[in-house]
Amino acid sequence: MLFNYYYVSNTIETFQVYMDHLVKEVWCKADGAFSLTLLHPDFQAIVAAVSTDHLYDPIREIYELFKTQLSAEQRQTIAKWYDHNNDIEALCACRPDKQPATYANIRVLSADLEQALKDFCRSLFTDVIHLKAVTSRIGDIDAHYKAFVARNKEGKCPYCGYGDIKGMHNTRREAYDHFLPKGIYPFNSVNFRNLAPMCNECNSAYKLAKDPTRNIDPINRQTGARRKAFYSYATVATGITITMTLNTKDVTKLVPIDIDLQIAAPGREEEVEGWKDVFGIEERYKAKLCAQNDGIAWVAHIVEEAENGRMTKDDLLELVFRAADRSPYDGAAFLKKAFLTACRNANIF
Repeated sequence: MLFNYYYVSNTIETFQVYMDHLVKEVWCKADGAFSLTLLHPDFQAIVAAVSTDHLYDPIREIYELFKTQLSAEQRQTIAKWYDHNNDIEALCACRPDKQPATYANIRVLSADLEQALKDFCRSLFTDVIHLKAVTSRIGDIDAHYKAFVARNKEGKCPYCGYGDIKGMHNTRREAYDHFLPKGIYPFNSVNFRNLAPMCNECNSAYKLAKDPTRNIDPINRQTGARRKAFYSYATVATGITITMTLNTKDVTKLVPIDIDLQIAAPGREEEVEGWKDVFGIEERYKAKLCAQNDGIAWVAHIVEEAENGRMTKDDLLELVFRAADRSPYDGAAFLKKAFLTACRNANIF
């Protein structure tokens, strides 16, 4: 990703506190009959206030599966998996001491538990946190979004650099992406360090359910060994630079094969490769540069303004470059600067 989000704390995070207690203090210590009183005191009121099929029944069902199908050792393993799966930054860093668990790992212990957990964790984000009994007590995701964009004011998607992110003056919001997919990893579907707004193209056309922390086989698209990934809320800049060379001087007929794109971040090669894989970065950037109203228009503007005689091409380029340095995500200026630099180096100007 091109830049990091600032993490914004919010009362809605309290739901993860309820999950901490539920998994580690109730399910992983299941013994005797299930009782509502076993839950976190504040969570008890929520469970009692909603229909039983939303929370009480699945929580009780999973409790019984832990009690009857898992050994004490297996329960402790799941408690460890829970901690690991919720340390999103450590998983993105591919730390060897934090091994993530997938639903496939749960299946080895119990296929019944796998399905019950998958249904429950999915419903937490899609249904439960939107219920009035929840939002009236800990706030809602729309309030979190407003606080989020009040702090993260770029208005652009950090995963591609040019897609719009709806802000304070919009009545709608962007979808939150589960960076580690909720269909693959249990326990972190309402962990807001695993959730971040993403533009529609990044979210719905490219990332989909891909796992950024796993290598992607280019032949069958299956995921393989772990790898590092950019963490959405990192405090250290990603350090990405983009350069390119052109293999043609006729940019009016530019096609992707004419562009050699170099994307680098010294010491972060794994993160860069994962970012390119998951978000289709090279394909998308090249397509934008070949588009009539993007790359081709950028070149035409320099040529036409210079022909008008008010400024030289070098002076015009200098204006563009200064603007890009000042506001790199304004109109994909970071990409515009790299492209126009390549055009100058190819003696197109």
